[in-house]
Amino acid sequence: MRWIVFAVLALANVTATAGTLDINLSNDTIEAKYDNPFGAADWTFGGMYNRDDKNYLFNIGLLAAGEGNAGKSRVAGGLGGKVYAIHVAGSDVAALALGGQLRWFPNNGNFGFGGYAFYAPKVVTFIDGKNFYDTGLRAEVEVFRNSFAYVGVRWTRAELEDGSQPYIDRGGYVGLMVNF
Repeated sequence: MRWIVFAVLALANVTATAGTLDINLSNDTIEAKYDNPFGAADWTFGGMYNRDDKNYLFNIGLLAAGEGNAGKSRVAGGLGGKVYAIHVAGSDVAALALGGQLRWFPNNGNFGFGGYAFYAPKVVTFIDGKNFYDTGLRAEVEVFRNSFAYVGVRWTRAELEDGSQPYIDRGGYVGLMVNF
């Protein structure tokens, strides 16, 4: 199952354009994401697998993305949507989630903070699901130019038709992100 995450990333893009590869791990979970610029937007492809609970998800998204400055600080972010395919607690869920992400580097330094949130209400959550959210926070440091190490925490959860609200994953993780 873990190889499915990497297969999605391998098929995501075969062109020689700039992109970002982001991989993070916890004791139970691996998550991998690939972002690729597409005009003023970013295509995103990702997957997560939780070994202990046998939960997994895949997503494809399009975010209007950009970078800028707020005072002396560097800021990067995006708003848009993602389509999720989820397997959690023996149930399957599909969701069209809207949301965004933000990264902030105070005083344009090497240390920064980031966060993301995507939510799908009942009207755009299908199969066995009633709603879905994928949220997280992290602190990161630019170790080398365009190479980042980070620690974070995430809460990824679906509400199912039977009223249960299992997590696909929650808790801390460590990761690496490389822009190329």
